[in-house]
Amino acid sequence: MPVGNLKNTLYGLALPVLGRKSGCRRVAGEHESQAAVKKALVKHHVVGASIQCFEKGRLTTQLTAGYASLEGKRPVEADTVFRTASIAKMVSALLVFRLQSMGALDVREPVSDFLGYRVSNPHCPDAPLTLGMLLNHTSSIVDSPAYFSSFTDAVDLRTLLEDPRSYSRSVPGMHFRYSNLAAGMVGCMLESRFGMSLETLMQKELFSPLGIQATFDITKLPLEKIADSYRVLPREKGFSAAQRMEKAAPLAEPDPRRHYLLASGNLFLTAEMLARLALVICGSHPGFIDDQCLSLMRTPTADWPEQDVRMRHSMGLLQLEDPSVYARPLWGHQGFAYGAVNGVFFDAEGNGFAALNSGAAERRRGHLACVNEALIGALMPKME
Repeated sequence: MPVGNLKNTLYGLALPVLGRKSGCRRVAGEHESQAAVKKALVKHHVVGASIQCFEKGRLTTQLTAGYASLEGKRPVEADTVFRTASIAKMVSALLVFRLQSMGALDVREPVSDFLGYRVSNPHCPDAPLTLGMLLNHTSSIVDSPAYFSSFTDAVDLRTLLEDPRSYSRSVPGMHFRYSNLAAGMVGCMLESRFGMSLETLMQKELFSPLGIQATFDITKLPLEKIADSYRVLPREKGFSAAQRMEKAAPLAEPDPRRHYLLASGNLFLTAEMLARLALVICGSHPGFIDDQCLSLMRTPTADWPEQDVRMRHSMGLLQLEDPSVYARPLWGHQGFAYGAVNGVFFDAEGNGFAALNSGAAERRRGHLACVNEALIGALMPKME
């Protein structure tokens, strides 16, 4: 992923010549902005996409285009399932606040109380470190080389948390630093507290009550419905559903030592189901998550360091408040992984969209993906 203005500029210059061409020459579905959506998908080299729109808290049009898999030219359909990447963090936060609404936990609780062993930043060992800090990325826990090595060489969470390299020198709660490890720890903490796997807890307390078909367990899915992911530049296959399925083990049992790679990005669902979850944050299910918890999700606590587009972060959500992108504040999340560039965005009136794809140009303006900026311009209501 190009990070920084120089890399984004070079990426943009190389894209028309070296980048993979878009597969979205035709967009299925009826929408007043269909031509603008097609233009955005083609311009940003989207391989295949599913977009679910909603207005005033209700689902409206679904648009599909391009390929879920380039091998065999399998098209994206309404029921194509995508790996969401970091949008899973928003959904994990929804589960946390559902559980808090039920009185089963509190985001102010120390991480140590969930895991059953002491967790503290060795650079400031007396500073409290809470669940809420993990959700808003102010915990001081960072993605260290040891964390990245754990992708291939399994290591216990406790071992990672005892490694000083897993912490910045910031006092917990004081400074924003995006951390996949911190977000992934949430799943381990919930498994430890409730004695069931994150997958089981999600199904029991969030997905089933809302009628959502989604899973963190790829082994539950039909392979022919899962989208692969492709990098546009350089041209390579980033995610193979078949290979992931072959290596995957069911997630029926809890494993608080090793399940820190789930809550941060390993969710699979359709664009429609993602939109339905976003509508919960918009207030579509009054009382399911109480007003205080919804306010905690929607209230920003820290700025993203990239200043090109004004974005802030709260507990599980981004807030985009930049008139150069849209006239009103938007909430949501993005997901970048294996070439996919996903996004879900909505305003205070319950208007928005969920967009999942099988690969797109990864160019960004600040932290905002250019493809998501283009879709906001095409799909969000025009202000008078």
